[in-house]
Amino acid sequence: MSQIKLLALDLDGTLLGPDSRVPRENARAVQLAQQAGVQVVLCTGRNMAEARSFNAQLDASADWAIIANGAATLRFADGQQVTFDGMDADDCAAVRQVCAQFGVDLCLHTTEGLYYGKDFQEFLTELRRRGHVALDETARGYHFIGEANQWDEVIAREQKHVLKAIMHHLDPAVVDRMIGALDATGRFELAPSIMYGGELKNVEINHKGVHKGYALEKLAKHLGFDMDAVMAIGDSDNDLAMLRMAGLGVAMANAEPHIRAAADAVTADNAANGVADAIGRYILEGRT
Repeated sequence: MSQIKLLALDLDGTLLGPDSRVPRENARAVQLAQQAGVQVVLCTGRNMAEARSFNAQLDASADWAIIANGAATLRFADGQQVTFDGMDADDCAAVRQVCAQFGVDLCLHTTEGLYYGKDFQEFLTELRRRGHVALDETARGYHFIGEANQWDEVIAREQKHVLKAIMHHLDPAVVDRMIGALDATGRFELAPSIMYGGELKNVEINHKGVHKGYALEKLAKHLGFDMDAVMAIGDSDNDLAMLRMAGLGVAMANAEPHIRAAADAVTADNAANGVADAIGRYILEGRT
């Protein structure tokens, strides 16, 4: 492959340690990669507000953010939006029909905010019960929607800003049936988030064809090179496309077996600074 020019980093389970913070070793390694001339893009299922909070934990700011599993790409320095491939009104309507079918609440991400209902609250409560550090759903930009008719107002107001949806249920078997119903519409890119070996599960929903690999390819083209010059590191189903499409796809040791099998290489787990290890091995070696 050609020399690496762009480093794509997933957040949860990858750049972040088990405490949901950027370890010192990873922060330093990212800065060294930048000093070696490599641009860095944080690739996450989260929104821009959350991406900024983790970016602030780095020694030097990342260059770009791909958010909501590829639905938008922005520059950290000035917030310039390079791409937007969100969900349209028909997508939102189709997801709402599946929500109604299963009696669950919708959860919608916009660039800066999150709209959620009781099922997301219950999911966060269960994560915290298990000792997982979850986001603060009471923070600025996060909005609880308690009545079904309020979703009409939200979607009408945000219809040009919706990036992705998520559906939650505490029973993984129900989530599997939700995935089947969503897939049957033919409208969506679906990425299950599997936790605790399958004891908990949700599904992230993007417009068909939109994923981290798609956005990464568009960013590389914007910067003037192809995917052969991209190194991507990730651990989850929503990282699969970028691991396969990058010139060098590196899976974390804590990834599920099918994720590791899809990658070109495997690094240490996120409790052992696998990102720093991969940067040292594939970017810094030979450049010093």
